[in-house]
Amino acid sequence: MESRSNKLRGHGAAPSSSVPYDVLRFNILPRLSFKSLTRFKSVSKSWHALISGDPLFAADQSLHPSPASSGFVYIASSGVEFLSPPDTPIGVSHPSYPLLSTCFPSHHLKLLASTNGLLCCGVGVPDFSHDGAFPNFNLLYVFSPVTKEAHFIPATKYRRLFVGLAFDPSNSPRRYTLVCLRRRHVVIEGYPKTWFQFHVFSSDTRRWMISNQRVLVDDLMSCEPPAVFAGGVLYWDCLHYLIWFDPSKNLAGWMPLPEKPSSASQHQIGVWEGRVLTCTQTWKDEVEVFVMANGSSSGNWMRRHRASFETMVTRNPEVFARFCHPMRLRSKSFCKRLLSRWFLRPLALDGGDKLYLGVRPKVLKSKAKERVLCYELRTGEMTWISDGVRFMPSEERVFCYHNSMVGLPRRTGQR
Repeated sequence: MESRSNKLRGHGAAPSSSVPYDVLRFNILPRLSFKSLTRFKSVSKSWHALISGDPLFAADQSLHPSPASSGFVYIASSGVEFLSPPDTPIGVSHPSYPLLSTCFPSHHLKLLASTNGLLCCGVGVPDFSHDGAFPNFNLLYVFSPVTKEAHFIPATKYRRLFVGLAFDPSNSPRRYTLVCLRRRHVVIEGYPKTWFQFHVFSSDTRRWMISNQRVLVDDLMSCEPPAVFAGGVLYWDCLHYLIWFDPSKNLAGWMPLPEKPSSASQHQIGVWEGRVLTCTQTWKDEVEVFVMANGSSSGNWMRRHRASFETMVTRNPEVFARFCHPMRLRSKSFCKRLLSRWFLRPLALDGGDKLYLGVRPKVLKSKAKERVLCYELRTGEMTWISDGVRFMPSEERVFCYHNSMVGLPRRTGQR
């Protein structure tokens, strides 16, 4: 098998004599943080060419994201915002992309997907055919916060956008696919059901096509399902089940969640190590993390982590002391009182087994902010991330984000 260093030599981006052999041989550079890579551009012209313009290097960096370049992304009143632990800054300049922050109000933005360093937002323009000029999200905006490249894409004619972004830099570093999930409620033999179909946009053709795949489920789905991309497959979270679509094979189906959700539970789907689907479920007194086993769409779940909230509290008294007087932490009933007053929900799970938790009062107040904690599932260590994150009303979607130096595909006629 051709070594990574030989690939770089053959690609012609940087002479191997200009880069230390060990750095290439052991593939060190792609695993460094984005902030460090930005600084190393000034080492030499060859390093600048390798880090800034080599597609193989960019794909490798995307596949091996540094924990220091990871966090999550969401929509706030100021637009697209990034958040990470204090000692691991993501390195994205603020605002992440000026066009989104200056040209479009935050209530006209909808974060739809985050996949391998690329983001997809729905951009709404006023629809004066409805009272109040309700924004009609008829534009899609795919952009890279690192390279500052962006594409505007006309959305489908439908008002509600359930869009997933498929982008795999290891196989197709210069191509991405958008898939819009469409639903239609029907009644068959007296029972409510939902038909799903898939509208597919390819960056190669710049056109929307309708897939011949259809999925029928025995449920009247009414939520707005977020989508994640794992192992080449897109998944939409429909509360009680997952709808999946493989854009490369044009296959689709549905699968159940690891455990049936209840009114007392919350769950969040995500991606582990870039390719494995995860499902994080929080119950009244514990959190469980499941991963997809035996294939990307097998439907076989395996429990990877399980932790009780009482264990989190007792192991991290200095963190939870912010919720009450430190002396109360010695009381065994403190955890019960804490959970009776505060609502915990999973926000995102990244590839480093870091689980982000949102904590907010159960009695919501106007302009209330959400506290954000980061729980290391392997060590049990809890870190305080933010004193208050204010999500846009009805836009509380949170996606994991890893800095990627992969650029967007060039359009026809670009050099």
